Amino acid sequence: MKAILYARVSSKEQEEEGYSIDAQKKLLHQYAISKNIKVVKEFIDVETAKKAGRESFGLMLQYLQKNADTKTILCEKTDRLYRNFKDYVIVDELDLEIHLVKENEILSKDSRSHQKFIHGIKVLMAKNYVDNLSEETKKGLTEKAEQGIYPSHAPLGYKNCSEKRDGREIKYIEVDTPRAAVIQKLFSLYATGNYSLKMITKTAYDEGLRTINGSRVGLATLHKTLHSPFYYGAFTWAGKLYEGTHKAIVSKELFDIVQEAFGSTNKPRMTKKQFAYSGLMVCGQCGCAITAEIQKGKYVYYHCTGYKGKCQDHFIREEELAGQFTDIVKNIHIDDEKVTAIKQALLDSHKDELAFHQERIQAMTTQKSKLESKMHQLYDDRLEKKVTEDFYTNMMEKWQEEMTELKRAIAKHENADSNYLAQGIHILELCNKASALYLRQKPMERAKLLRYILLNCTLNDRSLCPTYRSPFNLMVKEAPFQQWGG
Repeated sequence: MKAILYARVSSKEQEEEGYSIDAQKKLLHQYAISKNIKVVKEFIDVETAKKAGRESFGLMLQYLQKNADTKTILCEKTDRLYRNFKDYVIVDELDLEIHLVKENEILSKDSRSHQKFIHGIKVLMAKNYVDNLSEETKKGLTEKAEQGIYPSHAPLGYKNCSEKRDGREIKYIEVDTPRAAVIQKLFSLYATGNYSLKMITKTAYDEGLRTINGSRVGLATLHKTLHSPFYYGAFTWAGKLYEGTHKAIVSKELFDIVQEAFGSTNKPRMTKKQFAYSGLMVCGQCGCAITAEIQKGKYVYYHCTGYKGKCQDHFIREEELAGQFTDIVKNIHIDDEKVTAIKQALLDSHKDELAFHQERIQAMTTQKSKLESKMHQLYDDRLEKKVTEDFYTNMMEKWQEEMTELKRAIAKHENADSNYLAQGIHILELCNKASALYLRQKPMERAKLLRYILLNCTLNDRSLCPTYRSPFNLMVKEAPFQQWGG
């Protein structure tokens, strides 16, 4: 008699409980030898959380349909062969002989009705087992989420890690530093409102951002990334937002600004030609964006988009606009003497600043580790029924709040220390030489500098009213020294 062998495991737990593939194959081959059955092919399915479905089950059915001389299946027991009643119906239609070795059962079209009835009950029980296993898996994942542990694969910019602690494997997520640095930059760029998602995608590629497989990161992936709360330290699971134990890449404030940028409907229309000063101005009369167009084949004019209806504001030539932007940049200046004094002050203060932040981060990290240990211990106590459900819930909520505050405090100290000295000196040197740098550049390069020092300016009756970004707003000529000198 020719037969095929089918074995299946559906979880790591079954591997540990003696349901392993090797154990099933050994049992079935021994049975085949004792019954003088020739195993002509084996089909094996291993289902995990990452790989659902039974590919080999489908291939087995195809094989049986094509090979009419093979009409026998050897399997360990009912719940290894079937997961639901649909599987039973499909197999039954093939008119096969099923050997369920551990149950000492052989089923065929000639089996008694009572035997088939009992077998049907076992199939339903197998379906119930699968459903229960699914419920327990979902319950376990929800438990992890409530502890602030993201129960799935880490998103772009993070990586899944594990280590042994107290004899058990602890899984966690940590920052993938090279990718995280690029993602931080993408959030910052999109928050300005001057970058489209397409431009962000190109920037990500130019900065070397790739998937774990080394592929290009697509527009849809970056759209999801910029909308994901995971990057400020939270995550969504089963429709609910949880505070995570993982380290944030961006601040909640920056994340919120990015979401506002996505929600803004007042964006300049995309055109095939790029104009130097597009995206830098809004109309002083209606608040719509200012766009540009070419007239007579060579003259560039800027005007209101009229998004909210026809606007009475005037057209303005690019040359006239460029002159006004030049005057705006000239207003930013710090003389050499003040630059030297502030540089020295920065250098002196940086040592104390760095030591303070590192001391606070170390203290809070130690406190965070102790709190994590307490939460893990409480979880174990709950499983062993050493504490009541109410006590567990109340304490876990309290500790989750403490954990959230610790994470936010650590993030503030880390961000405060980030590039503190270099950025300060860079801004000082830029303010000192802004006008000279600006005049040496071509219009498109000038626009980059303008976007660095300005928020949207207002264009009203062909006159520009600038809005400077911080801290440049404190360094214009009209601002008295005492506002920022200290």
